[in-house]
Amino acid sequence: MKNLPVLALLLLAPLAVRAADCCAEPQPASASIDAAAPAIKTHPLKGVVMALLPEKTALLVKHEEVPGVMRAMTMMFKVEPAVLTQVKRGDAIKALMSRREDGWWLTEVAVAAPAK
Repeated sequence: MKNLPVLALLLLAPLAVRAADCCAEPQPASASIDAAAPAIKTHPLKGVVMALLPEKTALLVKHEEVPGVMRAMTMMFKVEPAVLTQVKRGDAIKALMSRREDGWWLTEVAVAAPAK
C-alpha cells in the first residue's frame, strides 16, 4: 500500500499534461517560421539601364547614390524575367533595391523616362 501514491501519480501525470495542452492558446503554424525569417530591407533606387543581361536574368544599371547604403555606381542587379521585356537600354528607371543571399535584386521596376 505504500506504493499506491506513486502508482497514482504515474497514472494521473499524462492526464494532467493533456489537460494543460488543451487550455493553451493555439499558435499559427507560420508564427514560428515568420519570426525566424528576417525581413528583406528595400531601398529606393533611380538609375539608367546600361545593358540587359538575359543570360543572367539581370540588368546593368548606372544608379544614383543610395544614401546610407552605397555610392553611385554601375552594377548588375538580378530581376524577374518579365522585367527584361519591360525595359530597354537607355531607359531611366525607378525600383526597389534589396540584398538577398544570391546577390542584389531590383523589384517593382518602373520606367521613369523611355529611351529616345
